[in-house]
Amino acid sequence: MNWKRSCRAAGLIAVMTFSLVGCNSEATYTPQEIIDQALQESKEPLTYYGEYTLDMGELGGKAQVKEWVKDSNRRIEMTGDNGEHVITVKNDAKVISYDVTEKTAYTMDYSQPELDSLQSPKDQVQLIFNMVKDTHDIKIAGEEKVVGRDTYKIVAKTKNTESLFGDIEAWIDKKTWLTLKMKTDSAGTHMLTEYSKINFGEKIDAQQFTLDLPKDVTIQEISGQDTSESVSLDDVKQQLEKFLLVPEVNGLTLDNISMVKGIEERPEYSFDYVLDGELAFFVTIFKADASVADIGPILNEKEIDIRGQKGTVMDGENFRSLAWQENGYQYSMVGQNPELTVEDLLSYAQQMTVVQ
Repeated sequence: MNWKRSCRAAGLIAVMTFSLVGCNSEATYTPQEIIDQALQESKEPLTYYGEYTLDMGELGGKAQVKEWVKDSNRRIEMTGDNGEHVITVKNDAKVISYDVTEKTAYTMDYSQPELDSLQSPKDQVQLIFNMVKDTHDIKIAGEEKVVGRDTYKIVAKTKNTESLFGDIEAWIDKKTWLTLKMKTDSAGTHMLTEYSKINFGEKIDAQQFTLDLPKDVTIQEISGQDTSESVSLDDVKQQLEKFLLVPEVNGLTLDNISMVKGIEERPEYSFDYVLDGELAFFVTIFKADASVADIGPILNEKEIDIRGQKGTVMDGENFRSLAWQENGYQYSMVGQNPELTVEDLLSYAQQMTVVQ
């Protein structure tokens, strides 16, 4: 499995799969009521052990996943079809992601308010379903058993090919509101998650949520705080030397420049543009890593020519972006004003000129 290629898609699957937990009821609901229920916070956090398959087809291969959940703590062990092995643990103090085969690990400490925001993916899932409600026809397609449990099968069919998400099928456990199976079909890419084992009320030792790393593991600490800082254009010139920017013409102004260091200590710069006093879009720039292969389009990203370069475009109802590489730099342009079309963003990209 190519983890660099599949990380963005896996992030979507994780958001859509883990802990869609809500109230316990046997009443009859409309499709939207079931979704609303599934997105409510659980009054009593679930404790369970589960095993499921994550199959991303040609995009990223297949992985077997083991999962331990107790209150706000979670441990996930993922083994890819080519032998990759990644263990991720979240407890009350930090998150640790350990790549066993590469002998590398990332750790992140959190303050208590940040931990509270991470206790469930409710907000992220709510955002996705809000988009689905506008772009899909949603219905109950029956009641089926998954891993021996009664579920509602929810089908969301996209209304048009321009939707950010393709067709979705979700099997939601009636009693716990956990999503036990999900299929997505987006731009010809099929992905499936399905539990083969789920034991609720499992006795889980607290030791499962600690991870002692071997001495030969390379550890990278990631700050849980916002590490971006405002910088001047001269600061960027010293670091990037020769790069492209959108000119400030026809009411467009550069409002702010910020810099953040990534996990590889490679600075990334973000340029916020304002049009007639309102946020229009932002452009991010960093030096491309020639050793990292092109991961290509994912989800509803499509290949497109941008400034004579092979790039990708994402054109959703609530999200539009461009991405491409040019002369050793990685560029992304993300719309912030919903009235800006992809054609508008392409026009701004075409106007970019060299700064040095």
